[in-house]
Amino acid sequence: MDLGHRKENLLKLVNEAYSGEVLLPDFQRNFVWTRNDIEELIKSLLEDMFIGTFLILDTNPSQLPFKAIFVQGAELVNPEIRANPRKLILDGQQRLTSVFYAVYSPDIPLKNTENPYAFFIDLEKLAKNEVEEAVFSWSKKWREYRSILDDDGNYNYAKLMEKRLLPLTILKDSDAFYDLWYSKYKKLFAEDIAKKIKSYIGNILKYEVYTLTLGVQYNDKPEEIAMLFERINKTGVKLSTYDLLVARLYKFIKLREEWEKAYEENHYIKTLSSRIDDTNVPYSFIQALALAKGKSIKARDMLKIDEGVLNKEQWEKVVNLVENKVLPRFLNPAKYGVPDVNRWLPYYPTITLMVAFYLKHRHPDMDKLDTWYWSSVFSERYSGSTETLMMRDFREVSQWFEDDSKIPEVVQQLRVQLSSGVFSLKNVNRRSSAKYKGVFNLLFMNGAKDFHHPDDLSFNELEDHHIFPKKFLEENKIDVDYDTALNRTLIFDKTNRKIWKKSPSEYIQDMIRIYGSEAKVRDILKLHFIDEEMYKILKATHSNLEPEKIKRNFENFISRREKLIIEKIKELVKWQPPEGAENENQKSNT
Repeated sequence: MDLGHRKENLLKLVNEAYSGEVLLPDFQRNFVWTRNDIEELIKSLLEDMFIGTFLILDTNPSQLPFKAIFVQGAELVNPEIRANPRKLILDGQQRLTSVFYAVYSPDIPLKNTENPYAFFIDLEKLAKNEVEEAVFSWSKKWREYRSILDDDGNYNYAKLMEKRLLPLTILKDSDAFYDLWYSKYKKLFAEDIAKKIKSYIGNILKYEVYTLTLGVQYNDKPEEIAMLFERINKTGVKLSTYDLLVARLYKFIKLREEWEKAYEENHYIKTLSSRIDDTNVPYSFIQALALAKGKSIKARDMLKIDEGVLNKEQWEKVVNLVENKVLPRFLNPAKYGVPDVNRWLPYYPTITLMVAFYLKHRHPDMDKLDTWYWSSVFSERYSGSTETLMMRDFREVSQWFEDDSKIPEVVQQLRVQLSSGVFSLKNVNRRSSAKYKGVFNLLFMNGAKDFHHPDDLSFNELEDHHIFPKKFLEENKIDVDYDTALNRTLIFDKTNRKIWKKSPSEYIQDMIRIYGSEAKVRDILKLHFIDEEMYKILKATHSNLEPEKIKRNFENFISRREKLIIEKIKELVKWQPPEGAENENQKSNT
């Protein structure tokens, strides 16, 4: 099979994806990169680093070998798009879609998040050559993002210029960027600094990817293309950083054998993964050792660690620490509400950081550590495996241990959101999101019990129960977001099967019969963040109510439950009302 070699301008490919000329074959996997993966890719482009080759099939739109699909988000940002495929991306989908997402900003959530994100370059940091810190993303729901929009929802460039921020969306049109640069942004910087910044941005605008290309003659040979794609996926997998460390440090530690021993001999460690060949777990142990030694945990830097960081003695130390101190505390449902890592842990990097804190500080300040932990969960800090944020948090929390005034960024940011009233849980409905899991962690911490059986939820077969049952709402044609986490709680799966079709009033009456008194039912429901007022709402919601009344009851219930859960979050992150706020509240109450 003859493959042609050429270069393609990356942004040209992105623009052709927008117009429907570059598509994907239907057998490509879904877009799975996180916002942090996208940030890392943009940083690589700024520094003109190699991001790998693309495999492209030149196509005849009238003679496609496969069903073709648009790049994710293309139909949303270009409602007029029509498929006119000139190229199919056989390998390179994740990279192309990542740049497309950053440049065209479709309103779709990324992996492990509830909200769409917008991407920016901090020109002040770029001016200082701080590329690692220069690329960042904001949720489109956050106050910071909304503050830089005009009344029509478009970017207000005057506000962006005040902050020295450049949105990635301007790069979809190089002429528009250069017009904006020379008319506005360039004036913000000294001549030599402006030249440096423009050079960095120019790296993205002119970035060319190396491609291996199949000509149009292969359009009538789909079986050969499929075989090539399968071979690439079978044989083209690069060795992981962990695999390379195993090979490089073999003289000092037989790492693979040591991991197998640790996995087989330690109860808690085995709960981190169901597979002994899951190398993410031992790699996270090595990351913790590197953090504790003040090393970077970027993949390229991890390859440089030596026997001073990783040797048999250090390995045994970290294994012992994980098994006998970190995980027994972490997997205690009363502490963090995580009875099962695989289902209920919001973010795995938090375990890595916990281990690193214990390695460096031996007896870390647990109040501060817990505050950092819950701040990271409810701010969706680690929506991907983000080494930059992990290193920053390790440094800032370590400083906080020594100096009370040095409050970490992640803690301050969540406290600001709580103070300003922008923090919300109403749109949280994806089971994979950190906020969603965080809400259920709070139930485990409360020692919540089943609706029919006076037994704790932990270590039982559970179901996410709709407090206002989905079937009940659908049958009464109630148009609400019944999947919000605020309408969900945990009960035994067998209990859920008994009540899933009933009205709230019906299953509350069942609970009263089972428990023998309303007082006991109220006590059970309190553990689920359902107070007296909400209990009355449930008891009064039945099938004979007018739909408008059912909807009003649902909305009142959700608002009240959100307040209760947010109060718990405030307690966990040691939030204090802004100075003067209590007096204002007293006046308004009066």
